[in-house]
Amino acid sequence: MKLSTKINTIRTIKIGFDITIIALSLFLIYFIYLGVREMSASLPKSKLGIMLAQVVPNKISSSNDFVIKAKNSDAVVTTYIDSYKIAFNVKNSTNAKIPIIFKIVFLLALNLNLFFLIFVFFQASRILSSIIRGIRNEKENLHHFIFNKRNIKRFQYISYGFIAMPLFELIIYFSDSIFLKKYFLIEGFTIEPIIGLSSISWDYIFIGLLFISLIEVIRRGMSIQEENDLTV
Repeated sequence: MKLSTKINTIRTIKIGFDITIIALSLFLIYFIYLGVREMSASLPKSKLGIMLAQVVPNKISSSNDFVIKAKNSDAVVTTYIDSYKIAFNVKNSTNAKIPIIFKIVFLLALNLNLFFLIFVFFQASRILSSIIRGIRNEKENLHHFIFNKRNIKRFQYISYGFIAMPLFELIIYFSDSIFLKKYFLIEGFTIEPIIGLSSISWDYIFIGLLFISLIEVIRRGMSIQEENDLTV
């Protein structure tokens, strides 16, 4: 493949990444704007704060909450509701700040994945820029510019981001849970965040650790190659 073709191919991929970054950033700004507008428009005037949570019954009822008919006549189906998703308002002026705090935490939880995607695409775009700049200026092997020291650090940032994502989600979950249990009580039910522990991206930790292992192998290989080059 010609040098100009390589540069154009990488530049096209970079443009795609840049467009994705812009689109995701616009979505993020729009979602944050909607949340901020809702808080600023409703709370100061009416002191209303609509909040979402899920409530889990402390004791699950053994009776059928609704009837399900099985198509197979031999099948017997029993049903129960394990949790309810609820929306509630806070109207007391002395607690006007409660919905704001809750919604900020909820807003962070909803948009955390968008933040992370923008971060990953930004680092990938910088890696591609480094490759294009290196090939154009020095006209050396492509692999030399993919796995230089700066790009290795960028790959490390991405791997650290994968590991940090579920930790951030866990912190948001516990802060949300503590907040709900401190201010609200429903007899016979446990109030939990609407985004539960099962929604946390635990697999991201393994992806991050795999990235770190691969990066370490590449980094050691680069060190050995540099030592061989100096020996020759």
